[in-house]
Amino acid sequence: MKFCKKCLLPETYPKIVLDEDGVCNVCHQYEQKWKDFDAAKSEKKFAKIVKDAERHYGKVVVTVSGGLDSSYAVLLMRKKFGAEVVGANFDHGFVSDVAKQNLERIKRILGVEIVTIKPDFDTLYSLYRDFLLATGDFCTPCCQGVVRSGFLVARMHGTKTVVHGGVSGSKVEFNVLGMLKHHYERFMKYAGKNYPSEKLENIVTRPEEAKEFEVISMPQYVRWNEFEIVNTLKRELGWQSLPDGRTRHVDCLVADASDFLLQRKFGFSRRWMIISANIRAGFVDVEEGRDMIKREEGKLLTEPVESMSLLLEKLHLRRSDLYSLPHYVAEPAVKHL
Repeated sequence: MKFCKKCLLPETYPKIVLDEDGVCNVCHQYEQKWKDFDAAKSEKKFAKIVKDAERHYGKVVVTVSGGLDSSYAVLLMRKKFGAEVVGANFDHGFVSDVAKQNLERIKRILGVEIVTIKPDFDTLYSLYRDFLLATGDFCTPCCQGVVRSGFLVARMHGTKTVVHGGVSGSKVEFNVLGMLKHHYERFMKYAGKNYPSEKLENIVTRPEEAKEFEVISMPQYVRWNEFEIVNTLKRELGWQSLPDGRTRHVDCLVADASDFLLQRKFGFSRRWMIISANIRAGFVDVEEGRDMIKREEGKLLTEPVESMSLLLEKLHLRRSDLYSLPHYVAEPAVKHL
């Protein structure tokens, strides 16, 4: 199996093309997109967006889960940009105690009100189940719910601007070439149309409704080095990682199950994609990244029993139901790295 010489994405990554030098089209596109990027000018542009939003609405909504990116987004909004912020939190049904503690620290230390949007949980778990059976992954309903929470809280507070810490479109974007799709159309295709609208009220937003709001990705404008971010959050907020030291997706008790299933479906997980993104951004060198991928993807070669058991319990599935699905046929690429 071949891998990009620059970012280590495997040749099995959907839509990837390796040139004669072994460099992938993602790296070539990245270089073209960011070659003239002016970090100082970009940050000033973001600061103006925030000030304009405050002048019009008084407050800005930031979606926050207690995880790495969203916690940092709230911290910067308060301490660097001096904004009046309201946090929008989506209860996805698998929230970790660590995330809850991080949210409490954000409220206490930064003086931020956080409004939690709670969906109909029977509906939400049923949606997860539908997606898992139909596609082999289950994260789309949660992704939709996070976006929905921002819009609902914005309405409550009379604002139209929602800021988030999602890295799509930024220098550390990991979902390149549109591999993982969690958009509204996918939601409706595989599950949403089977439920009455009142059951989906706190989970999904119709595209015409979403047009009412200005949604801003902070990482598109501001330096986003996750290694620096972890240190800053721990220093400023006493932010906690998981007991095993993991700093990504600390807000979700079934994140390990999700990554395990993605590796079975595609041959690699989000962990690989995130490390490759940090290599492209220059935050990790290739050999360090290779070691990180081997370590992180290697953990997924065996089932994360606790995480998987919780997922199956909530979705009323058995392991035999799961592993008989046709989605999980990929060879883990880490075996060839």
